[in-house]
Amino acid sequence: MFKYICFCLYIACIVPTALAADEIGCGPERNASPHVRGGFSESHARNLILEGDINGAITEYSRLVAEEPDNHSLGSEYAYALALGGIYEASLARLDRIRSMDAGESFADYYASLVFALMGYDQLAAELRTAGEKESAPSWIASRAGELEATYKRHDINAVSGAGESLAMQFRRANRLAASGQHLQSLSLFQDIVTLYPGEYLPYVGYSIALEKAGMIGKSIEAMKSALILISSGNTEQETGDVLERRLSSLEARNAGSGVKTGVAAGTTGPSVDRPNTMVYAGGMLSSNYISMNARFGYFMDKSKYFSLDAGFTNISDVNSVNIGFSVYNRGKIMVLGMGWLISMNSNGAIPYIKISMGPSIMNKKGTASWDIFLDGKMPLKKDMPTTAGISVGRTYYFGKRK
Repeated sequence: MFKYICFCLYIACIVPTALAADEIGCGPERNASPHVRGGFSESHARNLILEGDINGAITEYSRLVAEEPDNHSLGSEYAYALALGGIYEASLARLDRIRSMDAGESFADYYASLVFALMGYDQLAAELRTAGEKESAPSWIASRAGELEATYKRHDINAVSGAGESLAMQFRRANRLAASGQHLQSLSLFQDIVTLYPGEYLPYVGYSIALEKAGMIGKSIEAMKSALILISSGNTEQETGDVLERRLSSLEARNAGSGVKTGVAAGTTGPSVDRPNTMVYAGGMLSSNYISMNARFGYFMDKSKYFSLDAGFTNISDVNSVNIGFSVYNRGKIMVLGMGWLISMNSNGAIPYIKISMGPSIMNKKGTASWDIFLDGKMPLKKDMPTTAGISVGRTYYFGKRK
C-alpha cells in the first residue's frame, strides 16, 4: 500500500506540469531562463501581438519587463505593444528612457519608427528608419509590421494628445519635454500642435527648434520653411520674417556642412557650435475676470539683449483679444526689462499699443531655462482707450550658446 501511494503522488506531480507546474511546485524554477519569467515568455507575448490580442500582450510584456527592467529589447517591444493599444505617451516615454542610455538604442529607434507610423506621423517614422537603416528589423515582426500598422494606425484627428488643451499649454509642455531631452515625446506633441493649428506659424517655429535638438536638421529646415510660408501669406511684420530667414540660413549652412544624413543620430543632439541663439517663452495669468496667455520666440543679439516675436490671448470682462507684437529685451543677472509694440485685435477692431515688460527671471544652474514673473503694461496709441497692466508668470527655454 505504501508503494502504491508514492507511485500515485509521483504521477500527480508529472501530469499537471504542462498547465500549472508553478502552482503545484513541481516544475522548473521560475527564473531558470532569461526569456521565461513567472510563467510568461517573450515569444508568447510576441505571438499575442501577431494574433491580435494586444491587451493580452501588454499584460504579458508588463510582467516580463518588471522582471527584467534593463532588457532594452524587451522594453522596446513593450513600448510597441502599448502603441498598438493606443497608449502613445507611455510608449514614447519608455522609448525616450531607453534611447537616453548607452545600450539598446538601435532597438528603441526601430520600434520608435513603428510607433510614429501607428500615430500617423509617417515622415518622422521615415526619418528614424533612415537613421537606423544599418540595423535590420527583428525577424519576428519584419514581415507583419505593415499589416499591424494598417490595422491599428490612428486616423481620428480629434484623437491627438493635445486636442483638449489650449495652444499655450501644449506649447509649454512640448518645450519642457524638448528641454529635458525627451525628444520622442516632444516631437509627437509638436506634430499634434501643428496638426491642430495648421494655419499658425509660431508652432512650426517651436517644432523646428525641437527637431533641431533631436538631431533632425533636415526636418527642422522643413518646419522653418512652413513657418515662413505662413508668415508671407499673412500680415506679420517684415522684421519677424527676417529673423526666421536668418535662422533658416543658419540651419541650412549647418546641414550642408555636417556631411551627414538628416535623420536622428540616436541618443545625440548634434554639435552646438552653429546652433542659433534662441529662446521660447510661454506663460500667463488666470483670474476670475482676467485671462492672459502669452508666448514669445526670441533671438539673442548678444549675451544679454534679444528681440522677440510676441503672440498672446487676453480675456478682460468677457472681451477676447488676440495680440501680436515685437519687443526688445535686456536681461541682467536676475531682472529683465523689455519694450516693444503690439496690436490687439478684437470684435471692435485692431488697436496698437506700446508695451513695457519688467520683472525677475530666475535662471537654472545650466542656463537652459528660467522661471519669469513679468509685469506687462500696455499704453494705447489710440485715443479714449485705457492703459492696462497685468502680471504674466511663465517659463523660458534657451537654445544654443550665446557669445
